[in-house]
This record gives sequence, structure tokens and C-alpha cells, in this order.
Amino acid sequence: MVDTNQDAVSSEEDVKKRKSTAKKVAVKAQDKPEKRIPVKKDGTPAKIQSKAAGVSIKQTADNARRFLKGAWSELKKVHWPGRQQIIAYTGVVVVAVTLVAILIFAVDSILSRVLQVIIPN
Repeated sequence: MVDTNQDAVSSEEDVKKRKSTAKKVAVKAQDKPEKRIPVKKDGTPAKIQSKAAGVSIKQTADNARRFLKGAWSELKKVHWPGRQQIIAYTGVVVVAVTLVAILIFAVDSILSRVLQVIIPN
């Protein structure tokens, strides 16, 4: 037999949860997101550079140098296939492309003949 007391407790808990959730949503709706200003370690506000201020040529060169150095180190980690693997992979691609071309030619020829029968010139 079902204890009706438990049903009442669970429904009261549900109501409490709904009310607390509604309050949280209302509080969040009232809170406006604050703009955070960057602050230095000593507590003074940091300067915010606009994009219009630009970046110096030295910084751009340093960024480019770092990027190229990182890209080169990543390329060193790549496992490059050997000559035999490249030849094998190229052969597979050539055979696959040839088979697909033959298949498309066959379907095109068949459909052309069917259309010639249906619509005589």
C-alpha cells in the first residue's frame, strides 16, 4: 500500500525546489553582467589598447617567427610515408578514379540510349 504521507512530502519538496529555482532565475535576470577591467598585480587598472593603436613591426615579426618555429616543430613530429607507400597509395587512387569514371561512362551511355528510344531525333 502507498503511504500518502510520502506523496505529500515529495510534492512539498517539489514546490520548494520550484520556488527556489524561480527565485534564482529572477535574481539572475536582475543582475546585469559587469564589465571586468584588467587589473595589474599591484591593483592599478591596466591600459587597454584599442585595435586602432596597432601592433609594432617588431611584435609582428616576433609573432611570425614564433608561429613558424612552432609549425616547423609540429612538422617534425609528422610520420611521413616512404617511397613505396606513396607509390602504393597513388596506384590505389588511380585505380579507384578509373573505376568510377568507367561506371559513370556506362550509366551515361545507357541513359543516352534509353532517351534516344523514348525521344527519337
